[in-house]
Amino acid sequence: MKNYFKLVLILVVNQILSLNFQSLYSQNTSSEDSTLIAEKVYLHIDRDSYYPGDDIWFKAYLIDATYNLLTSNSSNLHVELISPELKILNSQTIRLTEGLGNGDFHLPDTLESGVYSIRAYTNYMRNFGDELFFSRNIIIINVSGDSKEFSGREINSLNNPEISFYPEGGSLVENVVSKVAFKATDADGSGVDLSGEIYSSAGEKMTGFKSTHKGMGTFILEPAPGLRYFAIIKNRYGDSVRYELPESFSKGIVLNVSGNDQGLLSLTFKTNNETLPLIMNQEFYLTIAKCKIPFETYSSRIKSLNSFIDIPSGDLPEGIFMLTLSGSDNKPVCERLIFIGKNHENIINLETSKAVYGRRDSVSVRISLADRSGTTKNVFLSASAAENIFTDNSSGFPSTISSWFLLESDIHGSVEEPSYYFDISNPDRLRDLDLLLLTQGWRDFEWKYREFDYPAEHGFSISGRVRKKFVDEPFENTTVTVGIFDNKKPSINIVPIDDSGRFLLKDLYISGKVNLIASVTNDKDKLKGWLILDSTRYNPAKIRNFLSETTVFQTRKGLGFNSEQPEESQSEEKTFKKYIQYSEFKEAIRKKYKLSDTIKLGEVKITAKRIDTPESAKVKSSHYLRGIPDREFVVPPDYKGFSTAYLLVNARFVSPVRQPLAFRMQNPFYMINGTEVTEDDIKALPMSMVDRIDVLQPASFFANFGRRLVKRDTAYVNADGAISIILREDLNMSRPQYHSVNVEFSGYSEPRIFYSPRHHTTLETDYKPDLRTTLYWQPDIRLESNKDFYLNFYNSDNSSAIKVIVEGITGNGIPVTGKTEYTIDQQSQ
Repeated sequence: MKNYFKLVLILVVNQILSLNFQSLYSQNTSSEDSTLIAEKVYLHIDRDSYYPGDDIWFKAYLIDATYNLLTSNSSNLHVELISPELKILNSQTIRLTEGLGNGDFHLPDTLESGVYSIRAYTNYMRNFGDELFFSRNIIIINVSGDSKEFSGREINSLNNPEISFYPEGGSLVENVVSKVAFKATDADGSGVDLSGEIYSSAGEKMTGFKSTHKGMGTFILEPAPGLRYFAIIKNRYGDSVRYELPESFSKGIVLNVSGNDQGLLSLTFKTNNETLPLIMNQEFYLTIAKCKIPFETYSSRIKSLNSFIDIPSGDLPEGIFMLTLSGSDNKPVCERLIFIGKNHENIINLETSKAVYGRRDSVSVRISLADRSGTTKNVFLSASAAENIFTDNSSGFPSTISSWFLLESDIHGSVEEPSYYFDISNPDRLRDLDLLLLTQGWRDFEWKYREFDYPAEHGFSISGRVRKKFVDEPFENTTVTVGIFDNKKPSINIVPIDDSGRFLLKDLYISGKVNLIASVTNDKDKLKGWLILDSTRYNPAKIRNFLSETTVFQTRKGLGFNSEQPEESQSEEKTFKKYIQYSEFKEAIRKKYKLSDTIKLGEVKITAKRIDTPESAKVKSSHYLRGIPDREFVVPPDYKGFSTAYLLVNARFVSPVRQPLAFRMQNPFYMINGTEVTEDDIKALPMSMVDRIDVLQPASFFANFGRRLVKRDTAYVNADGAISIILREDLNMSRPQYHSVNVEFSGYSEPRIFYSPRHHTTLETDYKPDLRTTLYWQPDIRLESNKDFYLNFYNSDNSSAIKVIVEGITGNGIPVTGKTEYTIDQQSQ
């Protein structure tokens, strides 16, 4: 009877509390307010191991982490190659279009063997620290000389495992039944399965415990006042080892999540008799947040020792959420991470026409959507085909785009076999994932927003300050002329300055390396003042020692792999030796035939550089036209005529009435330093930057250029001459100039096109071996629900297993991965 009334009481309290919890707000973080967006980025990299001199190919996916949708919040992605000594070896800025972009690194020939890292982030992501940065370790093997040894973290074996205890909700509270999670790890951070017993400081055995997955497990404990608790286990030598549990508190609230089924989260808030009178009339707030962004908040007053509530979760997007109970002062009382899963079936299928191919055979891989109903639309994919030994074979469940976006990027430390938790054939995956969140999940009590110091980037900005030359005061009545010159199309911009002397030119699209020339002129268009340009180099984020959190290959020198090492380490050493032997074999053939990993398109090889005489070089630098100009105007040093090049050209060369008919021009073809520009660029170019103006009259123009169209207003007309403007030599900064600067500026890295050969000849006639490791790379695949996509490429000469990996994301925010393998057999032709 007592149990019956107790059950009725619990149901009544549950009903009362459910009514008291009121939803305060629900925020859609995909609004135009960028401060409500949390970005995540993932790189699909063609493989995991490389030689010096190889190419690394990657595809970037940037999402709004709230709904996992591709986002345009940032257009600039910073990708860095980091050495084992945590130094940035190479840095690129990748242009993102609708959240997608791609690029590559060429590895120097001098790199030593070791564990390197690739890091990717946007400027905006720096507002959240580096938790959301993408990082992935790669292995570089240099088989020359002494470089065969690996540089990386040396791991010493431990006699006793490390065990950490994590009370659910954050803390143990006296006289409150709590779930306690634990994780046991060895020296390299890998989970170790074990069992043990929990004792009180009074010597009483409280309970036993046993890990269930990767050294993780849970047990139940009700702490008593005045007692401490500890765990006892047996190490591998049979000795008893003691570990202390966290101290319990006399007052507090414990949060327990007992279920996450059928679109409901079942929560229990428990407290003790000492705490309840202190909180009876206080307002509490339960916040559901994703990536530190509040998603929904409920308010309530706790009125009993055990309070229950069911929260609807069916409309929450997939991913990790933080549940935080806070008081009226916004200080968190307890919190818990949960995972909302959607149980996606396999969305993409990969299929090769054969399981075994011959060397240099043509391979066709069919990519199709498992969902043919049309509910899954616009899948954005990238594909790689590489030798299996150079891909991640550390486990059967490596990191993927799904595990990174939905799990790894949201918790501390490395995750063993991360894609294990997304294998829908595994019935225990969600239970084990909850264990992972209880142990490695972040507990960031300061998740509330602070000031955002790093804005989202769209293109590039050029900024600086203009001051008087001898006095640190703003230079009045000035403008800054900024010219950006590349081998495609230069641009000229007139930029105003504010009252403090600052100027800013933003959202520029700049590709590759360009020359940036800026100068300041007064109201009489004379070069005056002191122009101080802000740094044109991006200041990268600090590098955290994430290598110390990641399992890496052992060095042969470091541990020696003695007989006392565990069997896994001995097996790893055998794998490493096999890897070195394979690399040495391929490297010997490479050197013999002077081969590289990636066969490239035909290139022009420069054997020697012709040196011009100073006189010849000066003539060439002055005449970028084809042929000798018909007319020239050299700007004298004390020139006091027109303020812009456009006014001078109009007055002297374009359709003046006094010119003969054969020399008249109305629609000239404009160039600056030999590159075509628009009429607007000429209008913005001050005469203070011009050295000379060369002119081709109509007859000479047609003889050298033929028919050319130029834009005038909104229409295109035939050009009837050419005006070539040559900039002043002193803008090259051969001597210091206060009023002008000329620097090299790096814009977006231009992605190269991956090229693989089409073998139409036989091995007998084409004698050079093909030892490519990456056989195929395609970063831009768009798959529709009712269409298949085919990858077509040729095999190399290596008899090996080939792994084809396709990764990407759907238009409705589902990350997807597909894999298949086939074999290249020397006997199969």
